[in-house]
Amino acid sequence: MRRYINKGIKEVLKEYPQLAPILAEYDINCYKCNGNCLFKDIFEEHNLSMKEEMELIRKMSKILGS
Repeated sequence: MRRYINKGIKEVLKEYPQLAPILAEYDINCYKCNGNCLFKDIFEEHNLSMKEEMELIRKMSKILGS
């Protein structure tokens, strides 16, 4: 998952569209916007609790690897 940290979120979602519904579970709708955020920015921009952040990382890691 680390190799995606500095990539654009749109680029990551294009490669892994199955991430979109996982992000949507946390009201992160990057697949709908036209933003230029980096993948790492989703955590800062969406004010997730530590618990939510850890859950999201765990779910995304299953798809992206470590």
